[in-house]
Amino acid sequence: MQRENIVIPTFAEQRDPTIIPDKIKERLKKVAMQDVDPANLFRITWKNEPKEKGGLFNRGNWLEFPRELTGVKARIVGLAGKYFPVGAHKVGAAFACLVPRLVSGEFDPTSQKAVWPSTGNYCRGGAFDSALLGCKAIAILPQGMSKERFDWLRSIGTDEIIATPGTESNVKEIYDMCWKLRKERAHEVTIFNQFRRVRQCRLALHDDRRNRRRDLRTAQEAQLAPRRLYLRHRLGRTIAAGDYLRTISPHVKVVATEANAVPDAIFERLG
Repeated sequence: MQRENIVIPTFAEQRDPTIIPDKIKERLKKVAMQDVDPANLFRITWKNEPKEKGGLFNRGNWLEFPRELTGVKARIVGLAGKYFPVGAHKVGAAFACLVPRLVSGEFDPTSQKAVWPSTGNYCRGGAFDSALLGCKAIAILPQGMSKERFDWLRSIGTDEIIATPGTESNVKEIYDMCWKLRKERAHEVTIFNQFRRVRQCRLALHDDRRNRRRDLRTAQEAQLAPRRLYLRHRLGRTIAAGDYLRTISPHVKVVATEANAVPDAIFERLG
């Protein structure tokens, strides 16, 4: 955004932080991970050095859960989203929803507010991205979520915070509020529904899948290539990564899992 002199990272820079300009890396050495500083847009990547302040980048943060803990023979490896700003990778999903519409002019931050409906981390990620980019944000989340979550949203200057009835399972109420805003304030709000925005899969296609590709190659080199890859597919991001892995190792069977309590179909009907 030229009016704010904010530099926005490309998907290529998020995928490969080694190509981030040295000037920005020098600035990051003075910025904490959770600071409301536009420089932290360049920390929306899986490859942050695990430091609270002044960290740069590494090859990725992942861990393997020991069999003594899981009780199964299959090797279970997870990517750690803790080292994103706000402590959750949903800041990346929100970035991939917001920035394309911002740079294309579909979303006008001078006259509109970005609405972030979620039970938690996507809402926080969207509010944080908005704060970094100088956009006004409306956070919608259940009133039963933690006090710390609401305090944090206020601390970063979220323009409006709307608490809906219930707790984490009360997703319908969140999207009922979205419909209400769309009906009453259509001219001044843009709703960024993570479950309907195809663009947010782009971050998976440009970043997540390559992290999983590296993990898969490591397993192949150790003659431990997986036969099946089990993925929770609620947002489409993860399943997109699984699709990509299958182009590398066609024998891998990608298995989608879904929670019984809140099936995906509800998100397609609401918002």
